[in-house]
Amino acid sequence: MGKVLQNKIQKRTALLDSAFELFTTVGFTDTTIRDIASKAGVAKGTFYLYFRDKTDIRDALIRAKASKLLQDAYESMEAQRNELTEEMDAADKFIYIIDHIVDSVTEDVYFVKFISKHLSWGLFTKGPRTPNEYYGIEENRATVLDFEVQIQNMLDADNVKVRDLRILLFTLLELVSSVTYDLALYNEPMSLEEFKPHLHRSIRLLVNDAIIE
Repeated sequence: MGKVLQNKIQKRTALLDSAFELFTTVGFTDTTIRDIASKAGVAKGTFYLYFRDKTDIRDALIRAKASKLLQDAYESMEAQRNELTEEMDAADKFIYIIDHIVDSVTEDVYFVKFISKHLSWGLFTKGPRTPNEYYGIEENRATVLDFEVQIQNMLDADNVKVRDLRILLFTLLELVSSVTYDLALYNEPMSLEEFKPHLHRSIRLLVNDAIIE
């Protein structure tokens, strides 16, 4: 990698990292482009070499953070499945993935506020979806499997067919968004742990209903 490209990646990374820290602590509304640039150690004009405006950098962060969250959840499920002696059915796998997402998001109250309302948008919107794309590094897109493709491959391997996978994923992620935001932030009407058995039943019902016999 040449020094010019490396320098560009470092600046873009610094802008993204500083924006994420400011958005999750100060808040999106109260953060200015000048704040982001200053924290990143670059001139305000440099910001516009990489992003159109504050919304553009926020959207880039949402896509990247949501993508990584979903990818980590899928990989954790695969690792867990390989360790178990009993086979997980499709609903078990979805429950594990959703649990992993919920637990990951709710570890940080600021992260909940930033990402929980945008999980499904982060999955289905067009834009950078991998760490390399996120930081501006070109790569062979054909080698990258996004979350939706991985889930489809998982179902195919189990010979499970579902009606409109995209609708199922959208519904599940919107459910997670609501749960993580309200229960994790306000702990009402019950704690997240108390609600989890009900969440699991809902996931199982949704998945089993979508399966084509």
